[in-house]
Amino acid sequence: MSGESLRFELTPYSVKPKKELPAVGLRGEVGRFGEVTVERCPLFRPGDKGMDTARLSGPAFPETVFRGKRRSGRPSLFKAELTVDGRRAELRFNARALRKEDRALHIAYEGRAYVYSVEGLGKPRVLERPGVTVALEDGQFVPGADGTPSAGTATGPVDAVDLAIALVLEQVDTDALTLGGAIASSPFALLQRFSDRAE
Repeated sequence: MSGESLRFELTPYSVKPKKELPAVGLRGEVGRFGEVTVERCPLFRPGDKGMDTARLSGPAFPETVFRGKRRSGRPSLFKAELTVDGRRAELRFNARALRKEDRALHIAYEGRAYVYSVEGLGKPRVLERPGVTVALEDGQFVPGADGTPSAGTATGPVDAVDLAIALVLEQVDTDALTLGGAIASSPFALLQRFSDRAE
């Protein structure tokens, strides 16, 4: 699959069961990898101490969980944890950096080094490792939908781990990786530092 690209689209959905917590997210088919669902609970839950979770599942995908401080109704990159198939990835980014390269999220997982970057509203969100790129951007707006579809393209010898990491980040507040988000996040980061010291 090294020379070809895989194209796919995930559509927004929401479920509001009577006796369980509601869920919102994205789901769809990702080529030969089949069905995938990325979801999070839109409600604030005081028992979670300000943390929020996005979860990816699908028969051909490793269970992938991203947890971070709740911001804009989603988990954020602050105090973040990423686990893939039960194993923790190392996350690193500089929320105060001004250059795009310095703001990127660096992810180390099982000997792989990924770089995830977001340039801004309407621009692709890109996860890369040597030889592999997964790019996602907003798809066509669907009237009445609970969000925006994500249109993706994967190039290189992509596997389920590459896709799982890129797709779970679609339900994470990654604004801190953009210049505007970095500037807006500075007060948030300062408040996080104070709240971390208080815990």
